[in-house]
This record gives sequence, C-alpha cells and structure tokens, in this order.
Amino acid sequence: MTDFTRLDAAISTTLREGVAELLAADPTLTLMACGVVEDLTGFYVAGAGAEWLAEAQSGGEEDLAALWYPSEWPLEAEHPEDVPPGRVASAIWELSGCQAFGTGDVIDDDAYAALTRDYEERIVLALRELREEGVLRNGSGEQILVWLHSSDESAPDLDARTFAALQEPALAALFRDRFGDGGRVLVERILGP
Repeated sequence: MTDFTRLDAAISTTLREGVAELLAADPTLTLMACGVVEDLTGFYVAGAGAEWLAEAQSGGEEDLAALWYPSEWPLEAEHPEDVPPGRVASAIWELSGCQAFGTGDVIDDDAYAALTRDYEERIVLALRELREEGVLRNGSGEQILVWLHSSDESAPDLDARTFAALQEPALAALFRDRFGDGGRVLVERILGP
C-alpha cells in the first residue's frame, strides 16, 4: 500500500497557499486550475478573475478559446518558500522512484500509470476538501471554478474529467463544450447579469 501522507500534505499546503495568493492578487477570482504534466514534474496553480474573464469574453474567438488554457491566465501562485522543484514535485518524485536529479530506480509503466491516476485523485480530493471548508470562494463569496489542466496536453480528457468531478453536472456539460457554444454560455453564467 502506497503511503500518500507526504504527497497529500504537499498538495494541500500548495493549494491553500495558492488560493490565498491568487485571492490576494484578485479578490474576484473566478477560475483556478492546477496544471500538471505527463512526466509528473510540473505542478502549478493559476487563476483568473472576473475582469479578465469579461475582457476575454468581449474579445474575439481567439480570446474566448484562450481562456480555457490556464497558462494564458494572468495569475500564477508562486509561494516564495516553495522553491524549485517544489514540494509537490518532490513528493511525487519520491513515490515514482525518481528522486530529484534522476536518482533512484524508475518504476515500470503499469506502476507509473497507477501513480498518475493516484496523483490526479489526490489533487481532486484536496480540492474537494478545500471546497467543503469554504476556501474556494472569492471575495464576494462565490464559488471558484477549479479543475486540473493537462499543460502538455498528454491527457486530453483530464480537464473535462476533473471539472466534472469538482462542479455540478450542468456546469460540467457546458465545460465539455468549452471551445464551442458551451464555453460562451459558461462564461455568461460565471459573470452573471
């Protein structure tokens, strides 16, 4: 049985610090994503507020499509005490057998795939806990929409799958069509009248 204690603590701490930092930068925070990559080396927390979202909505099709790519968002949490490679990357590397700088034994493909699924599940669980605690609310008390983002597009269904795991079904249906009419409707719902 894998011991996820260190990974869970790293994820929770990084997300809590990230939410606090993003809200301090923009109290209207409406979107937040945790970016991950296939090789388990990257983990970042990005966000966007209502003003940026409204500007993207009023822009052209390219602006509207770009708002679903957290790497294009204006805010990224970078806690000064979480020095590279970062507490989350260090914890997941330890579980993968590849310590920092490539030391350790590489695990087999099946074990790596299982660890990748576990990693995703641990992040989703942490986000659910934050939601239940009321941490994922902006300065106006509105829910912040959150999901995991496949930064290198190695897992094309990750964004929609984790959005659905963290939001109500009606929003998840719109998100699945975020690059079409669903995205436009979702932004209108987020921004309200």
